[in-house]
Amino acid sequence: MPLPEQHAAADRSVRDSVRRRERGLRRVSATTRWVAAVALAGTAALGAGYAHAIPGIAQPAHHGSGTRTGTSGGLQPAGQAPAPTKQAPQTQSGAS
Repeated sequence: MPLPEQHAAADRSVRDSVRRRERGLRRVSATTRWVAAVALAGTAALGAGYAHAIPGIAQPAHHGSGTRTGTSGGLQPAGQAPAPTKQAPQTQSGAS
């Protein structure tokens, strides 16, 4: 049968272990939050940098009449709708 001093020492050891574990978990959680915040900020900064560095990517959205002046190399509406055909569709799967 353990002596009271041994029991108290064992309780103290368990409490110390629990405190160390909780302190470690708090440190890991805080580090994870900082890493996530830095990664998010870095992603935003790189995205903004690439959007300004690559021509034609960062174009302002035009709302309103739907017409644009000039040529920007983007998608343009078709001059007329596609005409229906009686030919069977041709497909190729790429498998041999």
